[in-house]
Amino acid sequence: MLSLHRHAQLRNITPAPPDWEKAFGEAAPIEVDLGCGRGDYAWQRAVDFPEIHVVALETRRKWVMRLRQRCRHEGVTNLRAIRCDATQDLPVLFARNSVRGFTGHHPDPWWKKRHHKRRLIRRQVILQMAEILQPGGFIYLQTDVPDLAEEIRSVFSTCPAFQPTPAMTFRSRHLGGLQSHREKKCLRLGIPVLRLAYTLIGPGPAQP
Repeated sequence: MLSLHRHAQLRNITPAPPDWEKAFGEAAPIEVDLGCGRGDYAWQRAVDFPEIHVVALETRRKWVMRLRQRCRHEGVTNLRAIRCDATQDLPVLFARNSVRGFTGHHPDPWWKKRHHKRRLIRRQVILQMAEILQPGGFIYLQTDVPDLAEEIRSVFSTCPAFQPTPAMTFRSRHLGGLQSHREKKCLRLGIPVLRLAYTLIGPGPAQP
């Protein structure tokens, strides 16, 4: 799929991020679930915490449509599902200092070396998230691929605006211990899940 960013480039426009307060009909903290897949986590987060606005991002149309349909059928109004490429589209979707937190549950590891450049957690994307996050905002990530977890730690080590925080404690206290579809499968199969959490302790650097 063409990213929202690429669509804008082809049309020679620079779109302003959506007015999420207007889109949801009220002001509330925004949390963004990156690559939501089937949407198990995003759905439960929205249902269990109605005081939060959840924006679920996903490249695959079928999962976005499924999540939107479920919201309509069950009257959940604090969740929006957007089809996009999160590696390129975060600045198109969110203004500076507008998001309380990002979550990413089992991002695609893009196994082949030549595809590593497509991975979600890259320094450029983290710097974009640092701009978009509010002071004290968080990024929570988990994966069942040890090499990917180590790569994520390495990338964050180059971003001094972020401070690591105990991930299991953060997940339990702040995210309600909710599980994604992939996490549930890993637990059934006895596959270890590696968790990482970071807090924004300084201002996000302005992108060139």
